[in-house]
Amino acid sequence: MSQYDEAFLFLAPESTGVVRKELRHSGGVTGLIWIPDGTAAAGVAAELAADGTRLFELYRGFDLAAAAQVIEAVDGRAPVGVPLGAPPVRHSVTIFGDEGADPATDRLVHQHADGGTTTVIGAPNADVIAVAEREVAAGAELIQVCGGESLTTAARVAAAVGDRVPVTLTSWPFESITGAAAYKAAYEKANPA
Repeated sequence: MSQYDEAFLFLAPESTGVVRKELRHSGGVTGLIWIPDGTAAAGVAAELAADGTRLFELYRGFDLAAAAQVIEAVDGRAPVGVPLGAPPVRHSVTIFGDEGADPATDRLVHQHADGGTTTVIGAPNADVIAVAEREVAAGAELIQVCGGESLTTAARVAAAVGDRVPVTLTSWPFESITGAAAYKAAYEKANPA
């Protein structure tokens, strides 16, 4: 059995190896893993999928080729969400929806070797926009909205921050639609609103 319910993978080309951290929250345990390239990401994802990690989301720098490597390595054992179109930045923020989260404390900041940062924040759905606005005001250069959020929420975040920073949403490619729907149903059953 995997130590993580889900895993967020971040490309960090400046990294000399794989860095693993975890974020405990009301929805479970999320593995936050910084990886130097698509090949290493595929290896980590294959290992975690074999251990039972039920969902993967890709962030910070994954292009089509690197995302395809992960999808192929997971081989249908779990859905893989992909936020394409994120430009390279030094300071990114990933926001995931969690109704039991406190954005002030349910956060993790990862310092990159090049001085950049990735901040991962849990927030109740009603607070996602306000959290994004605060993070942009504090210097975030990219907001990445978690795949558990709706496209309409991501669009509202983008409208709120305007053209100050890009906003992306992790979405589910064709290979992952069925798995993502099953994960969502199981999550909602275990965490009724």
